[in-house]
Amino acid sequence: RAGRHRATRHPSCSAGMGRRLYNVAVLTSVLTLFHVTVCAIQHREYLKAIQEPFTYPPFEIVVQCVVLLAVGTWGVLGLQANFVPIRTTTHLAKQTVDSLDGGPDFVHFNTRELR
Repeated sequence: RAGRHRATRHPSCSAGMGRRLYNVAVLTSVLTLFHVTVCAIQHREYLKAIQEPFTYPPFEIVVQCVVLLAVGTWGVLGLQANFVPIRTTTHLAKQTVDSLDGGPDFVHFNTRELR
């Protein structure tokens, strides 16, 4: 009986687990961004100490940036809620042509007198 109980899960349990996974992905990407920033600063300081010019960041820093961008994007897209449609049909159905203020059809600023 215990095996049968574990096999049938409530749908809300998996949704909560997925949301938690997205939260962890976003938190991990933010913390990794902080770590990559510290590593880049340390690399620049090291190059200054040995008096070499900074040409480009190390390969490890670039890879970490690409990975955290992918993980962070996946997490944020997973956390976004469903879009709610904008229901304007009932409001627009009540309006008449007379109530719409279209403004003037043509505006000109040539106010000089003609000679």
